[in-house]
Amino acid sequence: MKKITLLLTLLMTSIGFSQQEVLQDFENGGLGGVFGGSAGSIVADPETGGTRGDVAMLTAASTGEIWQGINISLLKNVQLTMDKTMKIDVYSTSVITIAPKVIGGLAGAADSTAAVSHTGSGWETLTITFNEGLDNTTTANGVYGAFVIYYLWDTTANGFINPAINRVFYVDNIQGVGVNPVTFTPPTTAATTPPTRAAGDVISLYSDAYTDTAISNFDAGWCGTSSISEVMIASNATQIYKGNACQGIEFTAIDATEFTNLHVDVYIATEVDLLGKVFNVKFVETGAGGSVLEVNFNTASTPALVKGQWISIDVTVDLSNFDILSQFGITSNLNNSVWYDNLYFWKAPTASVDDFFAKAVKLHPNPANGIVKFSTVTNEALEVSVYDLLGKQVIPAQTIQSELNIASLNPGMYFVNMKQGTSVATKKLLVN
Repeated sequence: MKKITLLLTLLMTSIGFSQQEVLQDFENGGLGGVFGGSAGSIVADPETGGTRGDVAMLTAASTGEIWQGINISLLKNVQLTMDKTMKIDVYSTSVITIAPKVIGGLAGAADSTAAVSHTGSGWETLTITFNEGLDNTTTANGVYGAFVIYYLWDTTANGFINPAINRVFYVDNIQGVGVNPVTFTPPTTAATTPPTRAAGDVISLYSDAYTDTAISNFDAGWCGTSSISEVMIASNATQIYKGNACQGIEFTAIDATEFTNLHVDVYIATEVDLLGKVFNVKFVETGAGGSVLEVNFNTASTPALVKGQWISIDVTVDLSNFDILSQFGITSNLNNSVWYDNLYFWKAPTASVDDFFAKAVKLHPNPANGIVKFSTVTNEALEVSVYDLLGKQVIPAQTIQSELNIASLNPGMYFVNMKQGTSVATKKLLVN
C-alpha cells in the first residue's frame, strides 16, 4: 500500500510540476532595453578564475530613476501556474535586494513582481517566488513572454530605494519551466490608406499618408527601449509592438484643442487568445498640471479588439484642454502579436474657408435625397467632395457644373467641400 501511495505521489508530482531549465545564460546576447537611467552589458565572469563564460553586468545610477531596470529576453516563455518559482544566479560583493518581474502574460496572465535578496558572498543561486504581488502587481498565474529586473528594491519600505543609489551586480542562468513560444502570423495585407485631409486637419504620429509631426523620440524607453520595430507589410511600413509593457512617443508640443478624433489601425494575430488582452493609448501634457487622457480598447470596448483582421479604430476624444500636447503612450500585453499603422488625430475638414465664396455658393435642397444642386454667382464649374462626420471621404472629388448624385449616401449629416479656383468652402448637408 505504501508503494502504491508513493507511486501515485510521484506521478502527481511529475504531472503537476515540470522541470525547470535555463531560459537565458547570456552566451548569445539576451539583454533587452534598459530604462530609467540604468545600464546593462554582456561581460566575462567577474569571479577570479570563473568558468561561467558570458554573464550580464547590470549597473544602477544614483542619477537615474528609482524604478530603473532592464528587459531580458528569454529563449522560451516561462510557465508559472502550478510552480510559481524561477531561479537566477546573482553575483555581488555586497548585500543587495532586486525585484524581478514577469510581463507579457498570455491569455490574460497578469504581471507579477517579487523580491529576492543576496548576502554579498559572490555567486549565489536565488529562488524567486512570484506570489508577492509587489509594485501593484499580483500573483503570477499563466505563461509569460518577458522578464524584467528592477535594480533597486528596499525590503524594509517594500518599494524602490529612494533616492536611487549606485549599484553594480551580475546575473546568469535564469531558470524556469520553459514553454515554446507561439509563432504569431503577421498580416498579409496593409492597413487601409487613410482619406485625403488638409494638412491643418490632421496631426500624424505615424502614417505614410500624412506628414508626421516633429517627433523627437518615437521609442522613448519609458518601459525599456526596442518597444516597437518597423516592418514592411505588403510594401507598407508598419509597426509591430514588441516585448515591453509600453511604448512612449515624444514630440514637439502641439496645440491639439481643436482636434476631435483619434485614429489607429490595429491587427492582432489569429493565434492570440484575446482573454484579458488590451491595447490602450494615452495623451499626455508634460509639466505640472498637465492634462492626461487614456483611452482603453479590449474585447468589450467600442470598437472591440478582434483578431485576424485590420481594425480601424476611430473614436471621439476630448482634447479641449491639450494646448501643449507633447507625449503619447501605448500600453499593451499583446507582445509580439499586434501591428499598428496610421496613428493620427484629426478634425472635420476646415480647409481655407473663404467667407464670400461660402455665402455665394448655394446648395439645395437641404435636406436632400438622390440629387443635390449647386449654384454660384459666376456659374463656373465646382470641384466637390463629400465627407461623413468621422472625416471619411464618402464621395471622391469630382468636377460638376450644377448637381451631384448622392444616391449612394445613407441618411445622416455630411460635410460637402466645394472648391472654385482658389476659393474653398465647406457646407453641411443632411441626407434624408
